[in-house]
Amino acid sequence: MKRRPDAVSLVLGLLATLLAIGGLWLSFGGRLEWSTLRIAAPLTLVLIGIIGLAASRPRS
Repeated sequence: MKRRPDAVSLVLGLLATLLAIGGLWLSFGGRLEWSTLRIAAPLTLVLIGIIGLAASRPRS
């Protein structure tokens, strides 16, 4: 019997990783372009949602 990945943990882990990468970027002097963030944030959330749906899909 194969184990399925935990979709909630996967999605929360990806979000925490992105938040940590953003914090590191800002702490090392990177600039935050709001025009880029306005497009990248929703696209990233949609991509993480698709990954979560794929991970929670029952296997046959």
